[in-house]
Amino acid sequence: MAREQLKDQGVFSSQSIARVITQGARNELEKIRAIWVWLCHNIEYDLDGYLGLSPKLSTPEEVIKTGRGVCSGFSSICLEMCREVGIQCEEVSGYSKGIGHWPGHRLADKPSDHMWNAVWVKGQWGLLDACWGAGTVNMDTKTFVKRFDDFYFLTEPIEFINSHFPDEETWQLLDTPISLEQFELIPLKTSAFYTLGLTLLQPTQYKITTDDGETTVSVSSCGQLTFAYELRQRDSETGAARQNEVDGSCGLLSVTQQGMNLRLLPPEPGTYELKLFARTEGDSGTLLWVCTLEVECPAVQQSQSLPANPYLSWGLGSNAGVHGVKGCSVPSQDTLEVCERGECEVVLHTSRPLMMVCELIHPELDFALAKRCLALQITAEQLVCNVLCPYKGYYRLSVFVRDYDDGSGSFQNVGNFLLRCRGLGVNQNVLYPPDISPWCGPGMRTQAAGLSQFSHTGALVNLPQGRCNITFHCTSSQLQIHAVLSAESYQKNKEKLNQASFPLSRHILLTFTDSKVTVSVCVPQPGVYRLGLYGRTPPQQDYAPLCDYVLRSVCNRCGEPFPCVYSAWGKGCVLLEPRGGVLAPQSWVCFRVRVPAAQRVSVLAEQRVDLKMNKSRVWEGKAFTGNITQIKLTAATSDTSDMAVLMTFDVLNLESKL
Repeated sequence: MAREQLKDQGVFSSQSIARVITQGARNELEKIRAIWVWLCHNIEYDLDGYLGLSPKLSTPEEVIKTGRGVCSGFSSICLEMCREVGIQCEEVSGYSKGIGHWPGHRLADKPSDHMWNAVWVKGQWGLLDACWGAGTVNMDTKTFVKRFDDFYFLTEPIEFINSHFPDEETWQLLDTPISLEQFELIPLKTSAFYTLGLTLLQPTQYKITTDDGETTVSVSSCGQLTFAYELRQRDSETGAARQNEVDGSCGLLSVTQQGMNLRLLPPEPGTYELKLFARTEGDSGTLLWVCTLEVECPAVQQSQSLPANPYLSWGLGSNAGVHGVKGCSVPSQDTLEVCERGECEVVLHTSRPLMMVCELIHPELDFALAKRCLALQITAEQLVCNVLCPYKGYYRLSVFVRDYDDGSGSFQNVGNFLLRCRGLGVNQNVLYPPDISPWCGPGMRTQAAGLSQFSHTGALVNLPQGRCNITFHCTSSQLQIHAVLSAESYQKNKEKLNQASFPLSRHILLTFTDSKVTVSVCVPQPGVYRLGLYGRTPPQQDYAPLCDYVLRSVCNRCGEPFPCVYSAWGKGCVLLEPRGGVLAPQSWVCFRVRVPAAQRVSVLAEQRVDLKMNKSRVWEGKAFTGNITQIKLTAATSDTSDMAVLMTFDVLNLESKL
């Protein structure tokens, strides 16, 4: 029966109310439960009385009549109601970690400040606190927040002692009682801490002192939770926490399915209040305050500031498994140290094909530059993010995924990784090309096109000699392959120096034999290049991108171009000699080439030379370059067909230089 109904009937006697609300109870436990629930729902905490703004109401009749009372009001009514219905009950006085308490307060210097109850049920004593079960007090707004909290009904003594210390040791109900000094050192844990199944692994006491400006807090959980934290510096005079929260970049929160780890680096020396919050993963409700600790920072760590993290936690997210990510190359609680070259790699292992996008954040890194610091590789079983760091300091790499085939799906954040570049960073002249696609290296696109057995399985290819051959197999007899080489720095140098050098298209040569494709590359100068592979299947007109490679050369020797290739150079054609596309004047050159179905193969130099086919079905012969500027390699597929140009070679003038 609600208090309003009793008030209308003029009933304010705790004994009368106890008899009414326990009428349907079948045993002592149900009677106690009925009394405790009635108190929690019908009496509010008398905050004005506690603050001295009005007289305290403590007698049972006054509390019931007004519907508000302090802790002694709750406990005295509980005592009278229990005794009225034949339940043994006692009031217990002691200290609590409630209003006005903060870690480090010495309790022995002041009288106890709280009252609760102990009841005899099922042959043993149990502890309950209806005052705390009714709600909480918000001292910032000076209001009582009505919120039923079942945790304080017959609470386990080992959990109750974290916030309630009785004057009489007996009422701890512990096999090994603790002292008041030990009680003061216990971290402040709320009811939500226990109902969410949390365990504080580190620290074991309320106060943490930083070591070289750094400390760690670890919490384990029984289920998958979302965590957050709040850090406020305490006022040196009053000891109260300041209103302004410390910048979130001073903490690194990493969350796993087993709990969370928080690495703190306070921004300046002082004393801080640390509050931890949590809620069940997927719950859209507010985060619940679960624990408060005190952080003492004698001296700060002299290091670069950390990047802000709007996604709260660091490392692989606790929800990553739901979105198809089952593991990561970076331990969730670690900072990934970038190598001296200013680059690193993050690999996510997946349980199903996923699409990925990434975000790289550093205080000095703008959007356009950040894009050139990432090269992504998307395969069926893993996602690879190659990262370049052009500046010293800390970076945040955030990874987002969606199911590969769900083009309309939204990307979900599955990981936020802290990278640290201790050196000066990579030179901005060797960042990834600005036009690379999200499809770097062999992956889902090449697999769907029927390409396999790649000689280079990663997105990055280093060219110590300035050249390489990338090979792969193609199962489709209809697929046509095209390759494009590009480099921003090469084009800029050509314009700046007005060089009459060859276009980059002359520095790649595509060879397609049976099911094997070879892309030969010989770069003209040191630098970073994009090698794009494209494919189409007739009657498709346009080539679709298959994948990009990032080619990096430090070779100072100028790479020679290949011959200029024409459309007649088709599947099965192989150039054996000469591989270079620029020939010396006044010299004999050996030509060796395979041309399927050719009836005649000729070299058009100063004089026409018809090549001969040897036993290995290779057309070969020698031609003299003379003083002409171009030599043509031609072929005819029948005795009557015209000779088609397969490729052309440039001949240097005697005075010219490359």
